[in-house]
Amino acid sequence: MAQTDSVDNLVLAGLRAELKALQEFKATLQAEQKALVGGDIATLTALSQSKLEQIDRLNHLATERLDRIASLDFAANRQGMNKWAEHMGTAALGTWRSVLEITSEAHQANQINGTLIQTRLQHNQQALAALLAASNRASLYGPDGQPEGAPQGSGTARSIIGKA
Repeated sequence: MAQTDSVDNLVLAGLRAELKALQEFKATLQAEQKALVGGDIATLTALSQSKLEQIDRLNHLATERLDRIASLDFAANRQGMNKWAEHMGTAALGTWRSVLEITSEAHQANQINGTLIQTRLQHNQQALAALLAASNRASLYGPDGQPEGAPQGSGTARSIIGKA
């Protein structure tokens, strides 16, 4: 029984650490969203490494939590966590519900950021296509100012430009 209580306490402590890590991750996603809207590439670059580290930490905490509740004979999934939290009482249940709520909010923020990234990528691709088209048009004239590919000595292009 004492070992079960010890594992229960480890699960609850880990759950609290996971909640704190999720809150930090959500704040990172909100900062990322602000940087995406503002086109702040320097901030996005700085946030990307932090975001990856936070994801690794969250995955580690979730794996630990699931391994621990499995050792207590609860299913290593959301339903098992629900049963464990109900078994533990108000504090655990409240923390677990907060984890689920912040997870949902972080998921939504991440979806919005993904949409912003896709929109920015499409705009960048359109701008690049326009620049490339303009670059191709600019190369229609040779260094002598005459259209490239025009027959030499035809005079037609020169006379049109000369009249201008």
